[in-house]
Amino acid sequence: MIAHMPAVLRPLAPRARVVILRPYRALSATIVPDLGLRLVFPRGGQAARFALTNPLFSAARLGRRAILITVARGIARRYCGNAYMDWQGSFVSLLVCTSARGRHYTSDILFRSPNVPEPAVAPHPARRSAWAVAMAYAAFGPISRVTIRKRAFLKQGARTAVVRVRRMLLMPRAAILGFALAQTAGSPNTIDGAALYRGRSRWRRVPTALSCVTSAAANGIACALSLAPPKGPVRRWHLVVMTTLGPVRLSW
Repeated sequence: MIAHMPAVLRPLAPRARVVILRPYRALSATIVPDLGLRLVFPRGGQAARFALTNPLFSAARLGRRAILITVARGIARRYCGNAYMDWQGSFVSLLVCTSARGRHYTSDILFRSPNVPEPAVAPHPARRSAWAVAMAYAAFGPISRVTIRKRAFLKQGARTAVVRVRRMLLMPRAAILGFALAQTAGSPNTIDGAALYRGRSRWRRVPTALSCVTSAAANGIACALSLAPPKGPVRRWHLVVMTTLGPVRLSW
């Protein structure tokens, strides 16, 4: 969630663009020193041919599909250069200009073949599978992680439910909250649902979508909640997990 990032870093948060390849495309992008711009081409065929005109910029291939453009720190003035690309008969001219502030910064350009239909996108991130949201964004760049490390118990006789909040993945237009229900000997528990709230004295429910899988690493059930980023900073989160033994609440 970009709202949880320091204000000075929000303009530098990863931003991805999807570009349909045509016989000729002319594009422009802003690059920030030390951050870089990654170009990702479709699968199949030969690797894209690539050339840079400005010697202040550097380019490195990341496998067959990706090219990383970087510029060294200490360049205070605004510099521009052209990147020329050729991929299976599609020619791309990309104007790259430096910016220290990061305004209109682009971290990734994902080129898509015109022969491959663009997948349908849900109108709201919270309505998509939490696993699908995290995996889809992983293709565009690193995901910021916030470790929470909270644990709560619910005991009824010899049966115990242990819920652990693992981490929160922060993305430009969505966030994923990961938690797990540990299984104890002789007490198989399940998760019937989960709800996320925000606020201190007055709780407000956050729209989410829940996805759970059986996980050997978590020794039980691993779950993920996808949610849309809030409009402002959140001082207090509350997670209520409905287990076989009853509700388990964690706050942080």
